[in-house]
Amino acid sequence: MFIGNFKNGFMLLALLFFYDIFFVFGTDVMLTVAKGIDAPIKLQFPKDYSGEKPSYSILGLGDIVIPGIFVSLCLRFDFLKALDTKKLDKLIETNNNPMKYLVETAISCDKSYFKAVNIGYLLAMVCTIVVMLVFDHGQPALLYLVPGCCFAVLGTALMKGEYKLLLEHDEEIYITQDEEEEGEDKKEKKQ
Repeated sequence: MFIGNFKNGFMLLALLFFYDIFFVFGTDVMLTVAKGIDAPIKLQFPKDYSGEKPSYSILGLGDIVIPGIFVSLCLRFDFLKALDTKKLDKLIETNNNPMKYLVETAISCDKSYFKAVNIGYLLAMVCTIVVMLVFDHGQPALLYLVPGCCFAVLGTALMKGEYKLLLEHDEEIYITQDEEEEGEDKKEKKQ
């Protein structure tokens, strides 16, 4: 799943940040639904083994999937920054194994944003669990995950001097180019 650019990613995370906070603290809907549904929409972690029936901490799959989409955007950004499109075009024209170049680039690229967002996610998840255990109340995980992921990425961009590059990044360009090339290939085959 593609969210296109970091502006969309930050906006999506910010909106879900407020959504999650409202439905956990503002109403009892989220906790009631999460506890009541016995379906594969959550991960349960035992937090107390002392009773006959253990109590569980719950992590909704949305708290994994939504930041995961943002994490994948960071990995693609790292890869596309390292990709030399002129070299790739030349390899494609000469049919000189462009896939090997793509794989080598994917393996050797910096991955600094990908690493930063994963560290931010991990620290935010630890913070979520600590607060949940201390206050013994369900927490909106996105309350911690959104700032953890966003600040990790923005901090990395500021440290590397790539803030403007990060905000101007747009994957739509690559998708549009691929669709245009596929359309041209279909026209050539018909002729």
